[in-house]
Amino acid sequence: MSAFFRRLAWWRRRRVTEEELREELEFHLAEEAHEREDEGVSSEEARRRAHLDLGNAQLIREDVRPLWTWITIEQLGQDVRYALRTMVRYRLVVGLAIVSLALGIGANTAIYSFMDALLFRPLPVPKPESLVLVTWHSKPFKMLRDSEFVMHAINGSIDRTASGVTASILPFAAFERLQQASGSVFSGLFAYRAAGKLNVIVRGNAEVATGELVTGEFFSALQVVPVAGRAFLPDDDRDGAPPVAILSSSYAARRFGGAQAAIGQAALINQVPFTVIGVAPEHFSGIDAATIPDVYLPLRSAVLLETETLDGLLLDQNYYWLDVMGRLRPGVRLVDAQTALGTPFEQWARSTARTRAEFANLPALQLKNGAVGLETLRRRFSKPVYVLFAMVGLILLIACANTANLLLARSTARRRELAVRLAVGAGRLRIIRQLLTESVVLALVSGALGVLVAFVSIQTLSQLLANGQEANGQQDVLIDARLDWRVLSVTLALSIASGLLFGLAPALQASKPSLVPALKDTLLARPHRRLRVWTRLTTMQSLIVSQLIMSLLLLVAAGLFARTLTNLQSVELGFDPDHLLLFDVNAAQAGRSNAETAAFYADLRRRLSETPGVRDATLAHASIIAASRGLPLAVDGVSAPASRVLNAGPAILHTLKIPLLRGRDLDERDGPGRATGVVVSDLFARTYFPGRDPIGRRIHLAGPRPDDFEIVGIAANAHYSGLKREVPPVVYMPYGQTPARPLGQMTFVVRTDGDPLQYSSIVRDVVRRADLRVPVMMMRTQTQEIEQTLNQEIIFARLCTAFAVLALVMACIGLYGTMAYGVTRRTPEIGIRIALGARQGTVMWMVLREVCALAAVGLAISVPIALLTSRLVQSFLFDVKPNDPYVIVSAVGVLVLAALLAGSGPARRAARISPGLALRAD
Repeated sequence: MSAFFRRLAWWRRRRVTEEELREELEFHLAEEAHEREDEGVSSEEARRRAHLDLGNAQLIREDVRPLWTWITIEQLGQDVRYALRTMVRYRLVVGLAIVSLALGIGANTAIYSFMDALLFRPLPVPKPESLVLVTWHSKPFKMLRDSEFVMHAINGSIDRTASGVTASILPFAAFERLQQASGSVFSGLFAYRAAGKLNVIVRGNAEVATGELVTGEFFSALQVVPVAGRAFLPDDDRDGAPPVAILSSSYAARRFGGAQAAIGQAALINQVPFTVIGVAPEHFSGIDAATIPDVYLPLRSAVLLETETLDGLLLDQNYYWLDVMGRLRPGVRLVDAQTALGTPFEQWARSTARTRAEFANLPALQLKNGAVGLETLRRRFSKPVYVLFAMVGLILLIACANTANLLLARSTARRRELAVRLAVGAGRLRIIRQLLTESVVLALVSGALGVLVAFVSIQTLSQLLANGQEANGQQDVLIDARLDWRVLSVTLALSIASGLLFGLAPALQASKPSLVPALKDTLLARPHRRLRVWTRLTTMQSLIVSQLIMSLLLLVAAGLFARTLTNLQSVELGFDPDHLLLFDVNAAQAGRSNAETAAFYADLRRRLSETPGVRDATLAHASIIAASRGLPLAVDGVSAPASRVLNAGPAILHTLKIPLLRGRDLDERDGPGRATGVVVSDLFARTYFPGRDPIGRRIHLAGPRPDDFEIVGIAANAHYSGLKREVPPVVYMPYGQTPARPLGQMTFVVRTDGDPLQYSSIVRDVVRRADLRVPVMMMRTQTQEIEQTLNQEIIFARLCTAFAVLALVMACIGLYGTMAYGVTRRTPEIGIRIALGARQGTVMWMVLREVCALAAVGLAISVPIALLTSRLVQSFLFDVKPNDPYVIVSAVGVLVLAALLAGSGPARRAARISPGLALRAD
């Protein structure tokens, strides 16, 4: 026997056939018989004894089989084949389950693709895990010059929380100090900053491009190799260096016909001649998805472009404006870099402090993993995406509960089949594995269909976001959601997890039937237990209650977002947004001086006003909805910090149709070099001139060149800087009367007789005739811009409503199936009741009473949960409380009505049962 098992060790190392195993046993028997023949035993007796020593050959083959073959894989294949046959046999139930699961998995996949693009996807550069983002943290402070923090001026974003302030912007001097100390831990440290919209003239054609200012180490530290030409060198980013530029691949193709054709070409950028020395790879779109650059320029060329003064840009140690990143050297940890740079940064920050308060509130360096780039888009979209992901997670849970209910109902029809398998010797674990395999196969099929749902959903959501950006003329924000291997792997894991989740309860319940009643296959094999709210819920009823709970949560969320959208759309703007066409121009980028720019704007306004079909035309530093400017104003020696300023042109009130309460509108008398008249809002007048007449009084503007303005008019209050904020006191100031601010980009507002978009080509032609070097930017209507400000609320309201409807339909299908299943189980009982004289209304109420009880249990649990969880979306709401009673009551009413409608079908079916047929059915 020992020889036999030694040979088996060899057989285990290879897959053999049944015939080969039989031959091996025959060989062993022959060897054993031969040994006994040598001892003098006859051949027949020797073979008989060999058989006795070996035992049952068939049993040995069965015992040995798991050792030499992949029995688990074979059984899994059998389970999968049987699962597919079962799915075909019960195709109606399986079809409903696949559709519901596909919707849930597809919605989760689509939202996760956006989450991956925003939060998890690394930058398309080599070894992104070695990139480090340089940030700092400090105690809370106020943004007032020379008060309590060394940051006296900023050009970037900061995050404020109760625990303090965090930001990634640094002064240029801080970057230089860190660069000097980083040689031992960083292979490269670079800084960058968005340059905004640039006027790029190529071969006489002017076009607006998005620019980014970078230091000379930008491309080398990122290890990004241009597809044509070369990258920036440190010598390209120094004073007096020849102006050079690197283009994005798409921009080079659009303006020059290709990457190779662009190399060595000249381009006038803000009237400064630059030479194209390289083209970035197609897959590289910068390190901040909020700004997709067309043109990369050396940092110090900002002085040539006049985007910043030299003092403010490079020398002011208290001016925070640069984002800084670096790449760790091989083998260097993040904590090592933190230790190496923390002390030099602290020493530099201490050298910039002036007051005792500033010394007590110095920033502390914090290095973060920079694999996913900047956090601009994450700060803007992460919370909305998390909220949406939680909602689609509820959708998937509802789909799983619904599928589990369908499988539980199907298991009733399979009771006899499973009982037979158990009776002939199948173990319970084997039955559970078979049923879980069926669930996982069903989930995988649903996941495959869910990928198609996700593809359509991604396209739809991307189109919604793109429409919102185009409405406001913003096309540089890119959320590149796609179905790559990372997202598809999550879909696969989600499908398998869903299959196990919804398949576990039916598998456990179906694997332990009462064999004798199940083999008899009667409807009364297991008595039906009617629901009592004081007794224990059955598995199917518990799943229904859970679906009702999650459906109510989604209904409440949809109601809150819908009310928010309604409130925002009904806000009184204070001006008439209809028939207004808006566009931006920047004449200063065409090489004009401040006086020439002012003259150009005045002439362009006159040309537009004289255009047929145009009623009025004016201009401002921004549209009134997008404007956000505060200047150091004082009234009678008292500061007016809450006031906002709109630097505007003549007839601003008349063009926007803001009612003029007293005095006059701005006109040509208030232009550059003339009288300094301003118009104030009614709120400004009542705040700073209570009980007094403000007409003729003066407002003081502090700054390097202080000036006084005379109030010449009072306008009605109008919304300024968005719709969610309260209306602030506003001063309408002539656009040429702010000496400290040179004229730059301005927004023209044109009121037309008809559809404003029909005048877009006419307006472009007017600007082109005025100056070919000045391109038109961000052409949109005022209505489109307002819709863009509401874009997030619109998307949330639409998606939440769709999710809530989908969840409610799924819950109703599950409730319908459960009640129909219960009616089928109780057919003989109901037949007896009808035979004994029960009326149809009594029978219907008997079924609906159970529906009401399930709904009551679900509401008793879900309403408190909804009141608590609704606070999580409070920041998205406007003029509505998270626990708004109207929303809660409406959601409860919709849920109860839907439940009654779902239960009415089985109730009517129960009332129409024929007593004779019901009694004969058993």
